[in-house]
Amino acid sequence: MDEALTKAQAEIDRLQSILHSYAQFFIVFDVIFIAALVVILVLAIIYLKSNHKLRRSRSYIRYTIRGQEEERGRIARELHDTVAQDLRYCRMLSDRITDKPLKNEISALLDKSVKQVRSMSYNLAPPDVTKNDLRASLVNLCHNFQEYCPVNLRLIIPDSVDMTFLNAQDVFNLYRMIQESLTNIKKHADASEVTLLLRNQLGTEEAGLYIFITDDGVGFKPEARKVSSFEANHLGLEGMEQRALYINAKLEVNSQPGEGTQITIIKPAHESKNGRML
Repeated sequence: MDEALTKAQAEIDRLQSILHSYAQFFIVFDVIFIAALVVILVLAIIYLKSNHKLRRSRSYIRYTIRGQEEERGRIARELHDTVAQDLRYCRMLSDRITDKPLKNEISALLDKSVKQVRSMSYNLAPPDVTKNDLRASLVNLCHNFQEYCPVNLRLIIPDSVDMTFLNAQDVFNLYRMIQESLTNIKKHADASEVTLLLRNQLGTEEAGLYIFITDDGVGFKPEARKVSSFEANHLGLEGMEQRALYINAKLEVNSQPGEGTQITIIKPAHESKNGRML
């Protein structure tokens, strides 16, 4: 009987030893796992911060914008050299059609298509911007906008507005930001009136150029698009923010559903230096 109890006690001691070993193993494993998880989280935070810092660096933004403009230029050339030429050739062929009503309908459609392709090509790579004349470039932009969008657009640029402190980079990127704003209005705002106002500082405002793009459209919640990267990309505001950051400008978006939208761009005069195009 004593021998059986001794064996039973020995088995119990062995099992307790095994359980103790397993308990120690899992404790060590948990400590290592938690430590590894903390290290991974710290590294992930460091990576995200460094990646965010990189994405907001001027060199990163410059190369991003340059890549975008090179692609725009390539597409514009393709449209002009291939699509537009083919449409013009089809226009010439349409003159051989004997059915006059059909000929007129086809000719009118081809003329409209050529005009649209020309407009798309110009918007992708507008040659006037390279002349460093923001006023003239905006006049052409607004004329083109009015031609294809049934919106009452008012462009207000007083003769006294000083833009001489803007360099080529400033002019080019300000033009693109305004162009993107008008594109957003055309696609999403469902507006009936748009005002584009350029002025210099008033009163105690910081010296510089102040640009206001205001519409009476459906509006949106600016804080919502900050949460959704899709919404930001969809509205093109992320690209505008990058351009503003690149030229040391300030971009403000004020909007509420049903109350329209106002985009304000402020380019301080003291930030501008001599610069070349991208």
